[in-house]
Amino acid sequence: MNWKKRVGVKLFLRDKRRVTLTAAGQELLSHAMEIVQAAQNALLKARQAEENVAGHISISAVTAASEVLSRCLSVFSTKFPDILVDISFTSGREQVIAMNANKYDFHFALEDMVPAGGNFDYIISNEDDLCLVLPKGHPMAGQPLDFSKLHNERFIIASETDSPAMYEQIMNVCRAHNYKPKIVNRYDRVEAVVLSVAAGLGISIVPRAICKVFFSEKVEIVPIDGPDTKRVYVVAWHKQMTNTAAKRFLEVVKELLT
Repeated sequence: MNWKKRVGVKLFLRDKRRVTLTAAGQELLSHAMEIVQAAQNALLKARQAEENVAGHISISAVTAASEVLSRCLSVFSTKFPDILVDISFTSGREQVIAMNANKYDFHFALEDMVPAGGNFDYIISNEDDLCLVLPKGHPMAGQPLDFSKLHNERFIIASETDSPAMYEQIMNVCRAHNYKPKIVNRYDRVEAVVLSVAAGLGISIVPRAICKVFFSEKVEIVPIDGPDTKRVYVVAWHKQMTNTAAKRFLEVVKELLT
């Protein structure tokens, strides 16, 4: 198919070895994915209506909020077993985009991610902090943290593009301790960062809650002193909520967290 003739712009760049998207192609792809997702959601709701499902809610969550989300789902599923729940785990950037697009009923996210403007309500669900994470058996494990001993360590971090708020907070912590990390790799997911540390590829600074979920037995956690490590998580929802099933989930959230 001649896509340029059909769409009116060039979508692909081809050479002998590979095919890549043009800027126009990348823009079209992002919208096409939204259309596909909308179509899938429409089909799901149609099937639910035919099967007399009691309802459906959608949740977007950052991985560090997994523990609180699990508690809420456990109680909710006991009370309302016939309501279906869809969960999407997102990076920081994805979560911000999702909230601004109002794509989900609920967002388990950082407080700083909630859009300004007053369209969202939220409840603070828990607090967390950044910590130094080391491979199991690292010589600094169990020792008082001395950033001056980290200058030659290989440092792995979640990319600024995908997790801008966390990236900036980590860099602020490093600057506050006069530490310039020797960054050897950047990943688009913090889970991949912890996996790499567990494999012995380097060290990192990550939210403590992530280490409770991933590879906790293969990494060493070292606390970092200072208020600049604090992270506040919330459960957020749009004020104009019309989904009856979502209102029931909100009752459970308020019961558990307030």
